[in-house]
Amino acid sequence: MRRLLTCLIPLIILGCAGSTSPSLTNSPEQRDNDWVTTTLEASGFDSAKMAVLTQRLKSGWHHNVHMVLVEHDGRLVYEKYLAGKDQSWGADLGHRVFKQDSRHDLRSVSKSVTALLLGIALGDDFEDALQRPVIEYFPEYAAQVAPGVEAVTLHQVLTMSAGFEWNEMEVPYSNNQNDEIRMYYTDDPVQFVLTRPLRDPPGESWYYNGGMTMVLAALVEKISGKPFLEFARETLTEPLGISDKDVEWKGLGIWRSNVSLPSAASGLRMRARDLAKIGSLMLHDGRWNGRQVVPQAWVRVSSERHMEQNRPKWSLEGIYGYGYHWWHGNFKGEYGDFSAIAGVGYGGQRVYIIPERKLVITIFAGNYGNGYWRTSEQVLADIVAAAP
Repeated sequence: MRRLLTCLIPLIILGCAGSTSPSLTNSPEQRDNDWVTTTLEASGFDSAKMAVLTQRLKSGWHHNVHMVLVEHDGRLVYEKYLAGKDQSWGADLGHRVFKQDSRHDLRSVSKSVTALLLGIALGDDFEDALQRPVIEYFPEYAAQVAPGVEAVTLHQVLTMSAGFEWNEMEVPYSNNQNDEIRMYYTDDPVQFVLTRPLRDPPGESWYYNGGMTMVLAALVEKISGKPFLEFARETLTEPLGISDKDVEWKGLGIWRSNVSLPSAASGLRMRARDLAKIGSLMLHDGRWNGRQVVPQAWVRVSSERHMEQNRPKWSLEGIYGYGYHWWHGNFKGEYGDFSAIAGVGYGGQRVYIIPERKLVITIFAGNYGNGYWRTSEQVLADIVAAAP
């Protein structure tokens, strides 16, 4: 643990590195027509520093990291698959050897994907919708909501500043009193969320609330007129060339009422290359292979730092703020300062988008409640230190 603490953010890059390893000259495998691959050297990376990263990943110095992919300027330049203990939505999977076709929990990166789907459903003309009271989309619950909920806007739901009473940050996910866990045992998750009382005035402060994501998923169905999973397949995964067999949404069918939603807050499982494609969408203003998949304006407004956070652990001492279900990090280190858009999931799941460096960094890990919750930021630091 002491060794890890020497590399916590703010990060001192390569301060713990050993001797350099041989140059990495092989490019990732060219499997299909989706990704153009190239070598680290051709992209201007410091291959000796990337070799140190590889050594750290293989040795476990970066604890229980499962997969790491790096895109630079539209090309896949690094792809590493490892082994370690894993879970599937909290169920122990034991020790796994990860390969290119291995699916993995995204956990709360699922929230970021759900927000992209809402942006697709809303289309280019979304400004008015952002200021609309969210309860107007759900008139079936209007008579049940607490005083003040009628003022909660879609913008506030997206930024998790709606103000609902919710205890997801105080109670661990292993405790059935955690409100996200409680939500999975209700008849109707959207009703459970929207009929809770307000704790804070809407828009005043940020509070992490997975129930907000379930409201967004239900809103996707309201706007599109299609089941959430059908809409996700038609508008996002199929355009990205992601096969149905490589995508799984946990939670479908767990609610006792006729709810067609999966766990939009934490239930998505994908391959590393497929999550990397979603990161690439964010880097390239919503485009993939020349096709506009997500409206450009939605990508940009989602990436903005709309809310600051008052919880040091959740914000990494002020590094992270919050956008539209995407995190916005301002990092500082010996290699210089940079900003990153991030999808963040429990256990170390990350997709980082760094526009000024033309980077997308995808990380899967299995650090669930074991104290290594900053490991993925350490991997990020090593990669940025080696990047052109």
